[in-house]
Amino acid sequence: MIQLFSNGGIFMLPLLLLSLLMAAFAVRSWLGLILHKLEIGVILKTNFIVLQIGIFSFFLGLFSQVLGLMQAFKLIQEVGAVSPQILAGGLYTSLIAPGFGLLILLVSLISWSACKWKLKIEM
Repeated sequence: MIQLFSNGGIFMLPLLLLSLLMAAFAVRSWLGLILHKLEIGVILKTNFIVLQIGIFSFFLGLFSQVLGLMQAFKLIQEVGAVSPQILAGGLYTSLIAPGFGLLILLVSLISWSACKWKLKIEM
């Protein structure tokens, strides 16, 4: 897992920090909802932040893939012929950060949807 994280490139650390931030906001939203410690408006704002962090994470992952592919294609242009194994390895590596960003987005969407559903039941 650490090897996969290091292969993902420089954008993996910001994505990890965003996932931790998203988890903290999700926990705050859910605890406020379950324990009735927060107002509905605060819960909705916190829940919206969870969704926004997920969306931003996904697009940050895509941005990292675009930058990585641009560098790879420039290198291929300079070198010339590249074996299919090297190309496949590069494409695999370029998909790590977007995959992690997509995972963060999916978790945030699940949390956001479940919280919205729970709020509708309680209202």
